[in-house]
Amino acid sequence: MISYLTKDDLLDLHALAAIRYGGRLGIASQDRLTSVIDAPRQVLFDAELYPDLLSKAAALMFLLVKSRPFLWGNELTAILALLRFLDLNGHRLDPHVDDAQLVALVRSLHQPGAGREILEAWLRGHTVS
Repeated sequence: MISYLTKDDLLDLHALAAIRYGGRLGIASQDRLTSVIDAPRQVLFDAELYPDLLSKAAALMFLLVKSRPFLWGNELTAILALLRFLDLNGHRLDPHVDDAQLVALVRSLHQPGAGREILEAWLRGHTVS
């Protein structure tokens, strides 16, 4: 059974990012935040839209970056949310993945044509249980 992040979890991670690295706390859009939280659980025609842990993790991170629910720190919060979501479910990034790779990954999501599928493929190659 998959454990999901709650709204409070995401708010705590956002606060951690702001406190640790400096920045502005606040929600830009409650609707976008709710969409991010609900995305990994989405069902379409009685089938999960994201059927496994890594597809759910990719959806969570991708939507945090792209929908920008917070006033500041969406990318950093997305990284922290990914790490926490994986940890909750007994997974982690490969120990060889460093901070620079994570930053490059997040920045790549801002490129034209970058989709959730690219992030999911990256996670499949860089995640261990």
